Amino acid sequence: MILKVIKYAGTNGVAFVADFTLLLILDYLLSFDRAYIAGFCYLIGTCVSFVLAKNFVFGRGWMADRPVIEFSAYFLGGVMGAIITAFMFYLSVQAGITNILAQKIIATPIAFLIVFLYRNFIVFNDGK
Repeated sequence: MILKVIKYAGTNGVAFVADFTLLLILDYLLSFDRAYIAGFCYLIGTCVSFVLAKNFVFGRGWMADRPVIEFSAYFLGGVMGAIITAFMFYLSVQAGITNILAQKIIATPIAFLIVFLYRNFIVFNDGK
């Protein structure tokens, strides 16, 4: 399990770079509330994460023969992570933290842990 968490962290590190880069760009270009942008960017990172996690982290799970359902379930984890991330951004602003990097650092570990558990034990559960 530890090796799987490390691999998942690595693949999500790549997804994080994509997510955070897009977050910085959109935050600079748009005048939307940062919590909404953070949630959206998290979902883009989820798509990157799916491709990497499916190929390098998780084995063949119980939904492997139903790829649309498997992706949908994985993406639902991303939606959960996006909601958690947006909520943590909101809470950080309420606490007076407005630095985008600090906000992301606060939100990421919480979303990471919850989403990993969901994906490992539900989406890619192999019944073993």
